[in-house]
Amino acid sequence: MEKVNFLKHFEGKILAFGLFLLAIFLILLAISAYYWPDRLNVLLSMTASNIVFGRMAGLSIGISSQMDSAVLIAFNLFIESIMVLILYPLFVLSWRSLHVVSYKPLNDFFKRSQKSAEKHQPMIRKYGIIGLVFFVLTPFAMTGPVVGSFVGYLMGLPHLTTLAAVLFSTFIAIILWTYFIKNFEATLIVYSDALIMVLSIAAVIVLIWYFVRGKRD
Repeated sequence: MEKVNFLKHFEGKILAFGLFLLAIFLILLAISAYYWPDRLNVLLSMTASNIVFGRMAGLSIGISSQMDSAVLIAFNLFIESIMVLILYPLFVLSWRSLHVVSYKPLNDFFKRSQKSAEKHQPMIRKYGIIGLVFFVLTPFAMTGPVVGSFVGYLMGLPHLTTLAAVLFSTFIAIILWTYFIKNFEATLIVYSDALIMVLSIAAVIVLIWYFVRGKRD
């Protein structure tokens, strides 16, 4: 297989930046584990729940743990930005037939996402960037920032335009969902321990399932 030089592509530079942010994220978790070990479980649960189940699950855990709203918004924005900055360039490079992804579950995710992006792309194209913003804001399956970035690419938008629109929309969506979920804060606090435990266990099970399926295939 031909060796691919990622950094000669602009998408590769985006990927490198995403991986750099991921490294910073892991360092911050390590610092938190050292100085605030009692908060680490909440941060890990928020991270896993956001990745596996979506924004609402991650925010619910943070709010039920009475995390400061500004920290909560920044933390989840950081998570979703890293996801976009890693998965978007991988999708683009894969679309261009540069075989950079050999992990089957991730390839399957790209295929599902591609179908969703192609399905919604004509409607979103009609409204341009505004349509893309509302697509990212929509809290349904196979929408959100990652698939939204794929749609932006299929629409032919420049990389920076796509990323700016998607990340701005993500920021607004996180603020809106935080405000919405905080209306149920009292209920979440009562069931906070159970919520964290259930979502954490479910996230671990889903991740293990993806890993095992990838090994089998």
